Amino acid sequence: MITECILKYIFGNYDWHLNNDLREKPEECKECKALYIHVPFCSSLCPFCIFHSMLYRKNLVKDYFVSLKKEITNYIENNYNFDSIYIGGGTPTLTTYEVCDLIDYIKQYLNIRDISIEGSIYDINEEKIDMLKNIGITRLSLGIESFQSATQKDIGRPQLDDEEIMNKIEIASSISTLNVDILFNLPHQTIKDLGYEINKAKESKANQITFYPIMPSIRNSELFKEPDERNERPFYYYILKSFLNSDFIQSNAWTFTKNHDSITDEYIVDHPFFAGIGTGAMSYINGKYYVNSFDINKYEKMIYNNNMPIVLSKKLSLREQVYLEFIYKFYSLEFNKKIFEELFGIDIENYMRNELSLLAFIKAIKYENDKIVLTDYGKYIANLIMKNFYINISKIRKYCLENNL
Repeated sequence: MITECILKYIFGNYDWHLNNDLREKPEECKECKALYIHVPFCSSLCPFCIFHSMLYRKNLVKDYFVSLKKEITNYIENNYNFDSIYIGGGTPTLTTYEVCDLIDYIKQYLNIRDISIEGSIYDINEEKIDMLKNIGITRLSLGIESFQSATQKDIGRPQLDDEEIMNKIEIASSISTLNVDILFNLPHQTIKDLGYEINKAKESKANQITFYPIMPSIRNSELFKEPDERNERPFYYYILKSFLNSDFIQSNAWTFTKNHDSITDEYIVDHPFFAGIGTGAMSYINGKYYVNSFDINKYEKMIYNNNMPIVLSKKLSLREQVYLEFIYKFYSLEFNKKIFEELFGIDIENYMRNELSLLAFIKAIKYENDKIVLTDYGKYIANLIMKNFYINISKIRKYCLENNL
């Protein structure tokens, strides 16, 4: 436990708040191939959520998508050549028509290879699925969270029985990669409860399953303020054991997939840089981290005035850049050490000698030629480190919201 705390500290000691209200145009970055689009609207606000969202209001949608088009145009005019799009939220499928129109606009200028979108079982239907397929969506991620109505009630979600959920998943299964999200280490959750969730997810038509550990909410919910980590390790090992000798392979610390070539939620793993558009979106470009305004009115006004909607930024030091890339690659369960030489001109074994020695000493990693490969304990450590990274990013969101940025 002490070792795990040390590792969380080593890979989570950030100071992100630096320059405020930086409105510079994005500098050119040929290596930036991933585009994140944030659609913040939700039909209800879940108390456990760590992401930026707001209640759906029809009158907000039109102007917001006009602003998204203007923001993406800034990148296109600066010679960005995105080929991968991730649309998150919020609940993007609430605005399926507007999302498809935006994708159609982007495709006039860029050759897009894959598009992933998040959605909700509460609003998808056959018409929306057909629209998403026709516009080129290659992956849909549904936030199921739990198949059990009692658990849904505990976490503040509208209640659906498991048969209704299975039917919704089947409707969406014509998308080539269909992911379902399941939460674990919830308050009052038992191993038996988790086993039920795993079995239902396996029985469903989904070909990808992602398990997220519960994290501190940005909504000041007392129930999800400081989740208890004592059961997280046995829960995580139970998940690993449940997928042994199954049709699924583990593609990162949280995700199991049948579609081996599919992308996952963590697009950051496969792309060294990414640009984020929309209110509350974040970008990482050429070693700089940028945060867009969380105030939708301020965001739209800045776009209207031909400014980038950036309210916070930081130029990461070389060590911070290396650590960030290491977190991403560690989360992917195995990686080639040459990646760091190509990106930073360093020998990662020398540069992170102490950290890697500690990971090897606790039997979290092993070396296979030029690769670093995680053991099962290493996978649990990757879960902790990535969760801690998410929590730090969540603190940025909370800071911006509390300071009206």
